[in-house]
Amino acid sequence: MINRVPTTYSLTFKLTIWVGITLILFIGIYAYTNIAAQRETLLNEAILWAKQLSGTLTRSLRFNMLHNYREAVHHAIETVGAQEEIEKVRIFNKDGQIMFSSDKKEIGTMVGKTTEACYACHLEGKPLVRLDTPSRARIFKSGGKRILGMITPIYNGPDCYTAKCHAHSPEQNVLGVFDVTLSLENTDKIIAQVTRKTILFAIITIMVVSIVIILVIHRYVNWPVKELVKATTQVAEGDFNYEAKIFTKDEMGMLSESFARMTQRLKKADEELKEFIKTLEDKVEERTSALKEAQAQLIQSEKLASIGKLSATIAHEINNPLNGILTYTKLIERKLASKNLSDEEITKISSYLSVMERETQRCSTIVRNLLDFSRQREPSLKNDVNINLLIEDAVTLLSNHINLQEIKLEKVFSQVPTITADPMQLRQVFLNIILNSCEALEGGGKITIYTDFIEKEEMVLIKIVDNGPGIDPDILPKIFDPFFTTKESGTGLGLSVVYGIVSSHRGTLNIESVPAHGTTVTIKLPRTFNVEKGGM
Repeated sequence: MINRVPTTYSLTFKLTIWVGITLILFIGIYAYTNIAAQRETLLNEAILWAKQLSGTLTRSLRFNMLHNYREAVHHAIETVGAQEEIEKVRIFNKDGQIMFSSDKKEIGTMVGKTTEACYACHLEGKPLVRLDTPSRARIFKSGGKRILGMITPIYNGPDCYTAKCHAHSPEQNVLGVFDVTLSLENTDKIIAQVTRKTILFAIITIMVVSIVIILVIHRYVNWPVKELVKATTQVAEGDFNYEAKIFTKDEMGMLSESFARMTQRLKKADEELKEFIKTLEDKVEERTSALKEAQAQLIQSEKLASIGKLSATIAHEINNPLNGILTYTKLIERKLASKNLSDEEITKISSYLSVMERETQRCSTIVRNLLDFSRQREPSLKNDVNINLLIEDAVTLLSNHINLQEIKLEKVFSQVPTITADPMQLRQVFLNIILNSCEALEGGGKITIYTDFIEKEEMVLIKIVDNGPGIDPDILPKIFDPFFTTKESGTGLGLSVVYGIVSSHRGTLNIESVPAHGTTVTIKLPRTFNVEKGGM
């Protein structure tokens, strides 16, 4: 299953965003620079036109002013001022008085030297001799629209200060100012139109270039990457026959070919690995069978070792009933030899036979239990195994051994339910543990066996407690290790076998010991468990 990449994390989204930002940045800078350049060009053209107009009018009217043709000057100024884009045409004298104007109401009025028409010349407190064109131009707002003003100083000359009608001294440089103001409304409209067209062009360019780039990225980057991701996922799931459908001859095509070669190598390696695993499984199975067989032999060896330890006890246990049987047999022979038997003697003989039968059955039971214990066989699970009875059987087999060592055995049995188990294997568990306790109590002591049922856990609890010397803390972690023993004649398999049997019954085995205070063995066995998963 291919996991879908979130949109914000996808390669196409990231490339699109960054390309879009780059386009907006560069095209935006270009558009802004272009608009600024267009604005400056149009304003410069307007200033140049105003300069040419102002210079032309100044030179045209100079003759009339030299000859003091005032009506001609008024007529010319009114005619020029009536044109559509010209706001005003005025002439100031050196004191700031308006001598001529297209607006007759202003004639004769004074203009302050700090007004927009005068501050360029009088900014420093005195008139300048010469002004460059940018300093002569001014832009200001009037009536909600921008106005361009151009001032042209009227300089004194020989033809002026030598004329009969004028009384200007040669030392006076500037006689007055010719001022023309033009409306920039049309220029501003053109600038706004150019701005709109430039912005629209920039937006369209960004959109078109972005769409083209997105399509190119999708075709040559996003689609091949998705195909490679899909191929990688299929290979990861074990499908080594899947091929990425990328047929381009660029880097993506080369990457696809490399991926195909890698997939074939992985397929070959996977086949070799599977073959190796199969071979390994066969070898493991062979070794497991050998280990199981060895384990069975070890268990049987431990049983035989346990039988060896029980031999003296069992021999003494069987010897007592056999002696009784032999004694009663001789008595019966003597009675029968007399041939004349009274009814009382016949009754005694009958009682002797009953004792002999009971003792014979006792010997038979001991031998049968010993054979069951020593016989190697497959586990046999039963659903009605009574733990208390199994412990009683184990105690019976060891009773003579317990008595000979003067060990006090106390049984504290509770009413416990039957469980699912192999009774022979559990009997071996109890025999081994009780026998270990007996060996620990060489000079006598006490063994207490507890049974109980833990309802919450559905487990039967068995505790075997002795007051012997205990186990050294350094040795305690090793007691379940196979072949580990502290006894000169021990095999080191007893507790290992016990642990294996309890584990196979899905139970737990725990041993706690305090040196000089004794040892407690705790076993918990489930009431029932799944036989198939029980590992029996």
